Amino acid sequence: MKCIFCEKDIVGSPEHLGRPITLPSRGVAHSYCAEKDLIERRVFGNIHFSQLPLNDLYELRELTLTEINVREGNVSDEIDLF
Repeated sequence: MKCIFCEKDIVGSPEHLGRPITLPSRGVAHSYCAEKDLIERRVFGNIHFSQLPLNDLYELRELTLTEINVREGNVSDEIDLF
């Protein structure tokens, strides 16, 4: 079997390519090759950042920062005005 990204053999491949993983409906790959592909396509979970409209990306940023502040206990009753 060959990696769907680098075309090198999965079995017996060098450790620097990572462990073999199965990508549903795609095939098998080295874990580092699959990770590199996700980073290049700017994908996290099922979110394709490169396909988001700019306004949605700004909203996602604000929601993410709010969630981080809540989890870290950095919540105040004041409203931030920008």
